[in-house]
Amino acid sequence: MAMGHREFIFIIALLMAMVALTTDAMLPALSHMALDFGVNGNAIQLVVTSVFVGHALGQLVYGPVSDTYGRKRSIFVGLGIFCLGSLISVWAESLEMMLVGRFLQGFGASGPRVMVVALVRDCFSGAAMARIMSFAMTLFMAVPIMAPLVGQGILLVGPWQWIFGFYVVFATVMFAWVYFRLDETLKPENRLSLHPKRLWHTMVQILVNPIATGYSFVAGLVLGAFMGYLSSSLQIFQQVYGVGEAFPFYFGVLAAPTILASLLNAKLVMRFGMYALVQVTNVMTGVACIVFYLYAQSLESGPSLGEFMALCSIIFFGVGFRFGNLNALAMEPLGKLAGMGASVVGSCSTLVSVPIGMWVGMSFDGTVLPLVLGFAVTSWAAFVAMLYLNKPPKSLSKI
Repeated sequence: MAMGHREFIFIIALLMAMVALTTDAMLPALSHMALDFGVNGNAIQLVVTSVFVGHALGQLVYGPVSDTYGRKRSIFVGLGIFCLGSLISVWAESLEMMLVGRFLQGFGASGPRVMVVALVRDCFSGAAMARIMSFAMTLFMAVPIMAPLVGQGILLVGPWQWIFGFYVVFATVMFAWVYFRLDETLKPENRLSLHPKRLWHTMVQILVNPIATGYSFVAGLVLGAFMGYLSSSLQIFQQVYGVGEAFPFYFGVLAAPTILASLLNAKLVMRFGMYALVQVTNVMTGVACIVFYLYAQSLESGPSLGEFMALCSIIFFGVGFRFGNLNALAMEPLGKLAGMGASVVGSCSTLVSVPIGMWVGMSFDGTVLPLVLGFAVTSWAAFVAMLYLNKPPKSLSKI
């Protein structure tokens, strides 16, 4: 029986969610891992950032490979590497070995993530393509809410290694689902030969485009601060505010503003344009963080949990507008290079974000101030960088 639209949406949503699942589900286990490896809470944050390094490099590989060997094979290779990384993480007895496993997890998970767009583009076009992606994104948005709950649930019945065992089971199920139910979408006559020189030439064309590289850098600033939050969120909620095992609840609640902004963006972007929305949210986030930082400095005991949650709601509401729009702004001038362009833009922005995320996360000093300062600095840096990129692209000049 042929796969229906509903099943197709579910399978691409789960493939799309693999990178987010890889980071979010194990967040409740970071303190347990730090104790087992004998490292402090800041050092264990590398378990998060190493996934993004693998993801950044993987994005450059899977797109061209899938154009030559097909989508399903690329998904299978990615899932296989992901399983290998998960098994290494299960058996890791040191932080260094864990980082190897996490890098492989990120590299492997990027395969299914990259293939989602290719699968939809192979099967649909125009409004139908947009509709399918919209439904898939709606399901994908549930991951930040559900994944930490899954991780916390596993910790209630077993050690943190079981979370990585869950990853192996998840990848195995996805492998079987894709193998038996998903047809190859790239016909043999539409496949391209793998020419390294041509790929290098295309990559250089993209990298020398100032708009593409400029907005990739700005996206990296925004993602970097967010990565710092992911890395230090457990420490903030448990060490600063003492929420204990309720951490997944607070983490999930803060996903709601991002989801709301993503839904509003679809309507507002047609009226105000991408550039304007990003700049407004840059300023909104930057001002809110500076005001909060100065307010927190005036307090003897620091801001309350409610005050911190309120600030984070503003920040993540802005993140919901900035992520998608910045990626689209970077892609806009690439035209026929869009396929490879998506991989290069995604890889560049992720590589920019990693050192920023490490700086923000590892600056944790027992207070929320380093994180707030990180969001303030990156938001104003993004604002200035976009001014330097001059005016909105010509197609957006009506804003």
